[in-house]
Order: sequence, then structure tokens, then C-alpha cells
Amino acid sequence: MEISFATLASVYESLINGDISREEASDWAYKLDHDRSEGVHTTSAMVNSQDFYAAISFLCAADMKNSPIEYTYSLQEFFEYYQEHIKPNF
Repeated sequence: MEISFATLASVYESLINGDISREEASDWAYKLDHDRSEGVHTTSAMVNSQDFYAAISFLCAADMKNSPIEYTYSLQEFFEYYQEHIKPNF
């Protein structure tokens, strides 16, 4: 299956809007990355692979915490990343 920034956009949007949990977003990104490494998914030659996989990695960190009650990245940071790196690519 070919994946693109549009594939990532829906998960970023769901996370930002509170439709899915941080854990769900992170788990989805880890599975996508694993499947990609197994050859299940490919990206178009038009997609900048380095930027694409950076976006997956950032989403993998959605549930990472600095302390028991503080996440490493705020939802605002995910929104800003989405605006700057995801949205312009689809």
C-alpha cells in the first residue's frame, strides 16, 4: 500500500482534535513504521522520505512523558508541526 502525508494528516488531525488518545496515535505510528520496514507500505517517489519519516517519528513520541503527569510535547506543538510539515505536503 502506498502511503503519503495525507495518510499521516488524518492521524495528526485526530490527535489534535482529541478524537484519539496520545497512546493510539503513537501506537499507530509505530505500527506504520514497522510495516514500512517490512515492506508492507511504500511511499511515492514524490514524497521526501526524510521529512515523511521525521513526521512518523514525531507522532511516535505523542505519548512520551517527562514526568508522570507531563507530556514531552504539547498538543499545540503537534498542531504547529502539522501546520508546518504535514499540511504543506499534501
